[in-house]
Amino acid sequence: MFRYSDPYTQVILLGFVLFCLPGMHNAIQGMGAYGIDAAKDAKVVNNANTALGAIFAISSLVAGGLFNIFGHRWLLFFGGLSYTLYISSYFAWGFIQSVPFIVIAAICLGLGAGCLWCAQGAIMMGYPAEGDKGKYFATFWAIFNTGSVLGGFIPMGIQWNDPKATTISTTVFIVFLSITVVGAFLSLLLLPPSKVTRDDGSPVIKVKFSSAGTEARAILALFKDWRMLALFPMFFTSNWFYGYQLNLNGLNQPTSVRTRSFDSASYWGAQVIASIIYAKLLDNPNWSRRTRARYGFYVLTAFLIIIYAGGIAFQTTIGLGNGGFKDYDMVNTTSEWIKFWLLFFGYGASDALFQGFAYWIMGALSNDIHVVARFVGFYKFAQNIGNLLSGQVSNSPIGNNATPPSSAVGKGMGEILVVVALVVLSLVCAAPVVFKAIQDTSEEEPVEEKQEYAVEEKA
Repeated sequence: MFRYSDPYTQVILLGFVLFCLPGMHNAIQGMGAYGIDAAKDAKVVNNANTALGAIFAISSLVAGGLFNIFGHRWLLFFGGLSYTLYISSYFAWGFIQSVPFIVIAAICLGLGAGCLWCAQGAIMMGYPAEGDKGKYFATFWAIFNTGSVLGGFIPMGIQWNDPKATTISTTVFIVFLSITVVGAFLSLLLLPPSKVTRDDGSPVIKVKFSSAGTEARAILALFKDWRMLALFPMFFTSNWFYGYQLNLNGLNQPTSVRTRSFDSASYWGAQVIASIIYAKLLDNPNWSRRTRARYGFYVLTAFLIIIYAGGIAFQTTIGLGNGGFKDYDMVNTTSEWIKFWLLFFGYGASDALFQGFAYWIMGALSNDIHVVARFVGFYKFAQNIGNLLSGQVSNSPIGNNATPPSSAVGKGMGEILVVVALVVLSLVCAAPVVFKAIQDTSEEEPVEEKQEYAVEEKA
């Protein structure tokens, strides 16, 4: 029976909020260079992403405390409007080519996205019961990434008959901007946590009150938590590979918006499929949680080995100093394009498994939404330090976007080898948490030791 106050209903609604916000952002990003000319303007995008990553990292670290003080709705609303501003800066690029506008918009998105993703993670991992955390992640991830899939099809449908277009059209940008505005206001329909109840009428969380000092001390304590330190490389790497993977789409289809759009939709569609399948394993009721953690780790490791072996093989055929990049079109060069498409689809699936496992681990370490909010803030902090640096590696002599191109060395192999090294480090460092820290249940803290938090909001 449908209940609006049911935690699963609220996570579904949250999925649609992010469907409209980062879902649309990811669709444009997935085309390479945010829909502008990837061959000419990739450096602008990478530099903007550096500014974005720096602010996103800082705001994420404090966003957990803000969530515990102010609650999630205003954090989501503010974060939502920052996505509108950022996409509009790339729309404006087609008319005024203003680097300062893009950088300022990136800074605003860094502030807003930190708030939005922390609120999202706290709800997604704090609302479900222990046996449903994979289900809640898969539901949210599938809805959210369906936005990116739809977003990928929008420019393909509108510009299908323009196979040589290098940028997305004004109409496409207006559609994307309209959807993000809807998403920002949709976030205000979410219930305050105190009004979210389980089937027996009990509240999902106990609403308490906090202070800036309490939150500051709790956030700093994360840097002494061995589990968070062991997971830091995984968190750091979890967005690093986006720069490498998504740039491939723009660089190898520079004159075919319809192909870039379809590939972008496929990348995020792979995440939908992979997240649903992986959640079945992580929530399997026939295994203990410790067993699920280990099997999840084994599956993730095996998949990453396979996909990056294919990625290295593909990189040997492209890159500056290696004959340049391809110019695929899904209609005119189908037999060549399909090989890249399979790899790109696999990259999308690998991201869903990698980030899904990171979220599942954090949810397995605590059932307290206030603690989880700080975990997510720490996760996004580390993630965006990685995002901050990855763009600069891409622009460096070892990257696919080496600037100037004459400085390129290694035919782009250096960039993917850095990604592979970080993935390996992530798995090695996460192993002690998987095999030692994950228990079959997450015991709640004794009442007398609990901090005081605030997540109450007016309905």
